[in-house]
Amino acid sequence: MLDVMRSNARSSLIVVVFALIIASFIFSFGRGSSGFRTRTPETWAATVNGDLVTAGDFAQAYAQRFRQSSSARGGKYTTDDAKRDDLRRQVLRALEDQQLIAQQAKDMGITVSDGELSDAINRSPQFQQDGKFDFEYYKRLVENGYGMSVPRFEEALRRDLLRAKVVQAALNGAAVSDDEVKAFYVAQHESAAIDWVRFTGFMFRDQVKPTDDEIAAYIKDHAKEIEEAYNKEKDTRYKQPAASKVRAITVPLPPGSTPEQEQAAQKRIDAALAEVKAGKDFAEVAKAKSEDASTKTQGGDLGFVSRGGSPYGATLEEQALKLKPGEISAVFKDRAGFHILKAEERRDESVKPLDEVKKQIATEKIRADKSLAVAKQKAGEALAQVKAGKALKDLYPAKKQEPGQFDMSSFLTPQTQTTEPFHPMGGYVPGIGLAPRLSEGVFALSKPGDAPAAPIDEGDTAYIFAIKTRERADPTRMTDAEKTDLRQRLEVQKQNELYQSWLDQLRKKSRLEENQAVLSYDTQVGHESYNPDEE
Repeated sequence: MLDVMRSNARSSLIVVVFALIIASFIFSFGRGSSGFRTRTPETWAATVNGDLVTAGDFAQAYAQRFRQSSSARGGKYTTDDAKRDDLRRQVLRALEDQQLIAQQAKDMGITVSDGELSDAINRSPQFQQDGKFDFEYYKRLVENGYGMSVPRFEEALRRDLLRAKVVQAALNGAAVSDDEVKAFYVAQHESAAIDWVRFTGFMFRDQVKPTDDEIAAYIKDHAKEIEEAYNKEKDTRYKQPAASKVRAITVPLPPGSTPEQEQAAQKRIDAALAEVKAGKDFAEVAKAKSEDASTKTQGGDLGFVSRGGSPYGATLEEQALKLKPGEISAVFKDRAGFHILKAEERRDESVKPLDEVKKQIATEKIRADKSLAVAKQKAGEALAQVKAGKALKDLYPAKKQEPGQFDMSSFLTPQTQTTEPFHPMGGYVPGIGLAPRLSEGVFALSKPGDAPAAPIDEGDTAYIFAIKTRERADPTRMTDAEKTDLRQRLEVQKQNELYQSWLDQLRKKSRLEENQAVLSYDTQVGHESYNPDEE
């Protein structure tokens, strides 16, 4: 069967089909596999339209995928890596997809005959000795290598071949026309380079200011939108962490201080603490004794200090949060020097209510809309000048940039930038990224100096450009070898898209239930059981 498929099917199609077969072998053979399945209660991983995927299936597949991932990364693959890759969910989904594919065989009228099964085994190189099938060798390899009986092995193999035939049938519609091959060739051989300028609302935010009437009207007309924006950022932007309002007396230590300098600083901070303990006002002692020029004139007032929310460092923040209002800390040292703190007020963690921030949200929304309108207006005006003969580089000259340094100014003000030559495939534009509308606009033009009819919008950004260089493709120069290669590559691409779309449709119309315990990296599977006879 396997060799018959190799000889009769197109090579690009077989790539996908055999990838499935390989995955099926990995997932199917072993305890808990479809070849071993029984009708007894056991720990379950998922059900697919009532059919069981056992925890044994999952555990074996997950272990195999984990080993593969580890091998691919030079043996350095941890549970944390698996969490980031969402490996457990990937494996469980693959097993569910296998079950869905197998279920399609009946609907599609597909079977695997005894002859096909026998042919697949006889032709498999792993079961041959001196170029011929050897039953005794085959039997020993199955029983000792796979750890199962020959009938069970053949039952599992039949299921894998069945799935492969179903996939092959599903992908037969992935034909590629000559026009598609031609377009693919053109996309690879066309190129262009452009001078371009971006216009964003952020660049013009200081030029707009909403009026009180506009804010009030927005709050009235967009209540739901404001509430959604608030809920989206409530736990991040509008959450105030616990904080303590403190004053500080500081004696700094410069880097590389000698032991003598450190002892002298210790004596000065101890003297200040003695005055505070003697009853002197902390703020007055700070004005007289603190050596931090930026805070001593305010009596050492540091304002509210929260964990990770101040410029004073983790050590001072931790000390501040330990204090109750009125308490004075002992002398402590950090990288800046010696400190004493006095807490004056405590603020518990809280979330600003919607009523308190709705005006702020409305103001930001109006400002964003207005500044974007200004950006688009500026882009249109600049494009008109380009069409009148002005050069983009003269209208918006680029600022000089030091080699190897990132220039943030290009995001703050419009500046002309130039791309290297690029192709239309994928809609990628160098220096910008994925910008399909912009790429399409570029390749709709034919010669250097051309500019678009209007600014091109990509999200909240408006682009204008002028063609710098333009190379056209000549499909008549495509060789037969290139045509064959491009067709095969397009077939694989189409097959992958068709395969994924087909699976997505199967999943949407199927009844899937997953045991969340098997997806956890912190618990072991085994405390939930599933009895297929209870359905």
